[in-house]
Amino acid sequence: MKDIWKLKYGSHSIQIENRLEGSRLYVDGVLQDEQIGFHLSSRLFGKVKNEEGEAEDIKVSIGCSLLRTDCRVFIGERLTYSTDLQWEM
Repeated sequence: MKDIWKLKYGSHSIQIENRLEGSRLYVDGVLQDEQIGFHLSSRLFGKVKNEEGEAEDIKVSIGCSLLRTDCRVFIGERLTYSTDLQWEM
């Protein structure tokens, strides 16, 4: 099992990796959080600077089921990315 999600936030790139050996959150190629080992759900946390130069919190929720893996990314208090939205397109 290997899932990788990539998204842009302003000039920043955010990458989330979910593999059997663990989950990782990268911002601009720098590892910000990691959970080691297999989990049916994971939470990852990081920071990213907005256009005004202020740090905003990143929260990532990953959930695994038999058929698929879901990922939701919140920046600040807003849902920025969801695999549910991708499936509906």
